[in-house]
Formats: sequence, structure tokens, C-alpha cells
Amino acid sequence: MKTYKIFKDPLGSVQAIKDGWSWPGFFFGAFWALFHRMWWVGLGLMGVATLIILGEDTIGTGVADGLLNVLSVVVSVGFGIGGNALRVGQYIRRGYEEIAVVQAANVEMALIQGHAAAVTKPGMR
Repeated sequence: MKTYKIFKDPLGSVQAIKDGWSWPGFFFGAFWALFHRMWWVGLGLMGVATLIILGEDTIGTGVADGLLNVLSVVVSVGFGIGGNALRVGQYIRRGYEEIAVVQAANVEMALIQGHAAAVTKPGMR
């Protein structure tokens, strides 16, 4: 069983975010951030990588390759560890309310439990 945080937006839509490690964040990094509309994070990482590539003549190919490799590992592990926490913060900034924390086998089951929590929580529709 995995732990999911359940969020409800101001219009009543319910979303679930898995707590803990994010495999898509680990494997897809900046593209994952862009997919989840974290524009500054995704474009910022792409910008840093572009600057390293453009500065390759100045700093040397070996150094540029090393920097890109280090950046890749740091970004992958960083998004793996903190990617879902970034999404939680983004949802809160957009006005979503955390309504429940549930244990479920998958996101579909978490959403079913989340809809039940939205109905039973006072003040929820």
C-alpha cells in the first residue's frame, strides 16, 4: 500500500498525489516538471543545461560533460526525492485544500477514497 495525499480544488475536483519517491520525476526531470506546469523549475533547469552547452568552448568539453553529468544526477535524484512534495506545494499555491491522507494500492483507489473523504468532511460538497 502507498500513501496518497488527497486534494480538492475550489471547483470540487479531487486529485491524489503519492507521498514519497517519484519515479517519473527521477526519469524525466525537467520534462516532468514542465508536464506538471512547474514552468520555472523545468525551464530553469533547461536554461542551466543550455548555458553549460553554450559555454563548452570556454570551459572545455571535458568540464562541460562532467557538469552536465553531475547536473543530470542531481536533478534526477532531487526530483525523485522531492518531486511529489513540489507538486503538493504547487497545489496548495493554486488554492487546493488537502482533505485527506489515505492508504491505497494505486491512484484510482486513492481517488475513490478521496471522493468519500470529500463527501464526509464538513463544509465539503
